[in-house]
Amino acid sequence: AESPYRVDHAAPLDATEKPLDPGETFTLLRVEFNGIAGDRVPGHLYLPKNLKGRAPAILVQHGIGDKKQAEYIVKTCRLLAARGVIALGIDAPQRGERKNLPGQEKISMLDPASVHKWFRQHCGDYSRAFDYLATRADVDPGQFGYIGFSWGAITGITYAAHDERIKAMASLVGGGNLVGILGVPPAPGEGKKGPPSLDPAHNVAAFAPRPLRFVNARQDTIIFPPFAEALHKAAGAGSSVEWHDTDHYFHGMDLDKILGGVSDFMKSKLEGTK
Repeated sequence: AESPYRVDHAAPLDATEKPLDPGETFTLLRVEFNGIAGDRVPGHLYLPKNLKGRAPAILVQHGIGDKKQAEYIVKTCRLLAARGVIALGIDAPQRGERKNLPGQEKISMLDPASVHKWFRQHCGDYSRAFDYLATRADVDPGQFGYIGFSWGAITGITYAAHDERIKAMASLVGGGNLVGILGVPPAPGEGKKGPPSLDPAHNVAAFAPRPLRFVNARQDTIIFPPFAEALHKAAGAGSSVEWHDTDHYFHGMDLDKILGGVSDFMKSKLEGTK
């Protein structure tokens, strides 16, 4: 299937890093590199203590209104680092440190063309994040994974479906067939083809047979269960589904337990690719 977003593995990254406060089980670095649109992408990199050789590395991506310091992102990255896995959380375009920058084009969620452009920038930046991780001597580029939450899952599935470097993925409270946001997929015209759909339900099959864990909520009023089920149904071999009787934010649930289970799944699947 044709990839619906642009990558540029050869473009310079101009990566920088500086140490932040070390934790008991990890060292935290602030990293920065060039994104697909030429702007800078800031991230927090969690390095497990006592690393020996090269370790698996996972990009952990936040939801639509959040940033790399979101509690669930920090929690997931800490759980991964405690398991010997390198974790990276980045600010999505126009979020976190990338918000309200001079000359920035505003995103309108009511304008499909605006959303499509923004969506593709997310995917290109994810690709650049793995380009960066691949340059590190402590990372095993054969053990790349992706964990996405909500919008980070929606954009991440479309991204990972077309990047063979991603060996395992977890999608938390994601969904598909999102015509209200992404528009009706373009129909091929007479003798001419429209651009490929960005919707994860139209891309997820390309991730098969790589391991993919869906975690969704029965009482979700943001990604309603039918949107989640549309995505599950479109996925191919290698996918599995975990439902929880809660809302989009896992209220009333043991989030550490859920995220710990996701971390264990990702570690086991990535180590199985060795």
